[in-house]
Amino acid sequence: PWPHFHLLRDDRRLRLTLIAWMLMGFGNLMLLPLRVEYLGNPRYGIDASTTLIAVLTVVIPSIVRLSTMPMFGWVFDRLSFFSSRILVNFLFALYVAAFFTGTSMTGLVVGAMLLGVGSAGGDLTWNLWVTKFAPHGFVPDYMAVHTFFTGLRGLVAPMVAFTLLDSYPLTTLMWVSAGLMSLATVQLFFIRGTANRGIVQQ
Repeated sequence: PWPHFHLLRDDRRLRLTLIAWMLMGFGNLMLLPLRVEYLGNPRYGIDASTTLIAVLTVVIPSIVRLSTMPMFGWVFDRLSFFSSRILVNFLFALYVAAFFTGTSMTGLVVGAMLLGVGSAGGDLTWNLWVTKFAPHGFVPDYMAVHTFFTGLRGLVAPMVAFTLLDSYPLTTLMWVSAGLMSLATVQLFFIRGTANRGIVQQ
């Protein structure tokens, strides 16, 4: 049932990179459903209509993501995985700062656009990073392990966010998520300077 998990033992660089992915993904996935809470709950001072919520959480990010995907294809071809992922993390941090720190429509729109740009880069690096990272012949194996942990955090992070929201203000969760993203970025800086290790064959 766990055919590729030996890679976590055999490849230290993969192990550290997946930890960075987990930190970044967990922080981002905690905030994604909280955008609706932030926009729709009157306690946060916005009390947006369902139409405005849809525009800010779906329409704007989707349009921007689609239009900027070719740009990130160009970036991904020319930068290392670590450099492109650090850039994407920085864009997500800007989105959090713009979207969750005020109630002005300008900040919300800018935050939604930054989320769209970051999502374009995030989608591309998520799908293709193993092609630059994995040794020849191991791309499906690496992707299998990566996808497993993606599904795990995708299931757990939103539940954790709404559970914590019962005890802590949304701004606290925003800072927690921003901290996880920052830790992930710092870890990527350190991993980027390490040499890639060979893989022990099955």
